[in-house]
Amino acid sequence: MIINLILIPNSRLNVIILEQLKEEWFAYFSSEHYSDSPNFYSSECFDWAKAIEANSDEIATEITRIINSEDFTPKGYFIKGLTEKSGWKTFSFITWGIRINKALTLTPVFNNSLAQFPEIVSISINILEAGEKIKAHHGDSNTFYRCHLGIDIPEGLPKCGFRVNNQDAEWKNNQLLIFNDANKHEAWNLSDKKRVIVVFDVIRSEYKYKKKAICLKIRSFLILQLLFEQYSFIKKMPKWIHKIINSTIFILLFLLYPYQKKHGVIKKHN
Repeated sequence: MIINLILIPNSRLNVIILEQLKEEWFAYFSSEHYSDSPNFYSSECFDWAKAIEANSDEIATEITRIINSEDFTPKGYFIKGLTEKSGWKTFSFITWGIRINKALTLTPVFNNSLAQFPEIVSISINILEAGEKIKAHHGDSNTFYRCHLGIDIPEGLPKCGFRVNNQDAEWKNNQLLIFNDANKHEAWNLSDKKRVIVVFDVIRSEYKYKKKAICLKIRSFLILQLLFEQYSFIKKMPKWIHKIINSTIFILLFLLYPYQKKHGVIKKHN
C-alpha cells in the first residue's frame, strides 16, 4: 500500500488527508469503476506544478500565438460518444513520453522551463467549443496526475465548469486544476465562447520507475479504443481477444519506442 500526504484545497476549507493507493488501475482491463483518490490536489504540493504556474504567463502567450497561427490544426477527440456536438478538440506537443517535434518547435517554453521535469509525459492544447459538454467518464489510469492550466476561460461556474465525482470546480486563467484521471469526471462550456486550456499528464512520484511501461500501456489502450471507434466488429469481440490485441499493440510500441524516443512520433493518434 502506498500512502501519500496530500493537501486538498476547497473554497470553504483546507483538509489534509492520507491517500491510499491500493493498486495500479488501468481503464477497461482493471475494475470497471475507480474512486480511491481525492477529487482535486493543491498545486502547492508539487514542484512541477509550481513551475507550470510560474511560467503560466509565457505559456499563455505562446499558446494564444499558436492558436491564431496557420499551423494550428486541432483534431476532434476520437471517441465521438463522449461529446454531444464534436466540439472537443486537441493539439499535442508530447504524447505519453513521445515528443511531437514539429509542434514543439512552436513553443520554446516546453523545451526550456519544463524540461527539468521528466515526469511530465504529455502536453496538449485542449479546446471545448461554446455550448459543448464532455460526458462523465473514467480516464485511463490512476498512475498519473492530470492537470488543466487555464489559458482562455470565458466564464466560471455555473456556465463553464468541471466536475470530479460530485465536486464542481471552475478553471481560472494561469491556474492549475489537478486531479486523478481515473476518477469519474466531466466538463461543460455553456458560454458563448470557446474554452482553452493546456493539459499536462504527470507520472506520480511512486511510479516514476515504471514511467515507460505506464506510457506504453496507455498508448496501447488509446490505439485499441481508436480501433473500437473505426471498426465496430472489433469492439464486439470478447474481452480476452481485446487483451490479445492490446498486448500485441504494446509489443509493437515497445519495439518502436527507441526510434520514437529519438525522432518523435511516426504518426500521431489523438
